[in-house]
Amino acid sequence: MTVAFVDDFAQSLRDEGLAVNTVNSYVGGFRALYNRAGRTGLFEIPEKSPFAHLRLRREITVKRALSSQAVCELAQMQPSASTGLRRSLDYFLFCFMACGMPFVDLAHLTRDNIVGKDIVYQRQKTGMRVQVSITPSMRMIIKRYARKDSRYLFPILFEDGGSRSYYKYQLVRYNADLKIIGNYLRHPVTLTSYQARHTWATEALRQNTPIAVISQALGHTSEQSTRFYLDSLDQSIMKRANRKITKVVDNLVTGKA
Repeated sequence: MTVAFVDDFAQSLRDEGLAVNTVNSYVGGFRALYNRAGRTGLFEIPEKSPFAHLRLRREITVKRALSSQAVCELAQMQPSASTGLRRSLDYFLFCFMACGMPFVDLAHLTRDNIVGKDIVYQRQKTGMRVQVSITPSMRMIIKRYARKDSRYLFPILFEDGGSRSYYKYQLVRYNADLKIIGNYLRHPVTLTSYQARHTWATEALRQNTPIAVISQALGHTSEQSTRFYLDSLDQSIMKRANRKITKVVDNLVTGKA
């Protein structure tokens, strides 16, 4: 392991368009794995670590939540399906309706995740179990992309799951489409996949939704006390909260507004 290798690794992450904090997270994880392997005797750690020159400082990020008006505008957009923008917009709105579901979890949804009138899945990042009600607009979007020859709900991954690099390609393409869509808003924004999640959480806070309910909906595991409380939280509370948060947008997508 050399300093040059570490620098090349960090630069390759930047070249993929990852944010500073995301790059730092990956490099920090790589460093922790390297140090752990050295301590177990797999190799001898040199006197000067190849990571010694790194200064991983967290960057203060700009708030990424969309306004309620912007979300309503997105719900009323009708981009051409032939450009791929329609599909990406549907994914974004679905993620918002599903309590801010991350794109990686959307990509891995299968028919088995539909349990009655709910979607039940485990976060790819944390392993936390999340359960969300299927709103009318979510059901409409699921039917739009349903394929009899695939177990996946959406045409994002190959049947065998595909490689990590293919998922990353799909994520880059998704964000490229969102960037175009964001420019069509009355007040253009740089729209990204993460904003569906951040916007849902911000709207939930604005409507005085309890933090514990938001934490469960997002599948967070950061605070032990919150996890303890969430174990006994009634699912109906979260379902009512999400209906309140997404009702207007849900009606716009289904054409009931």
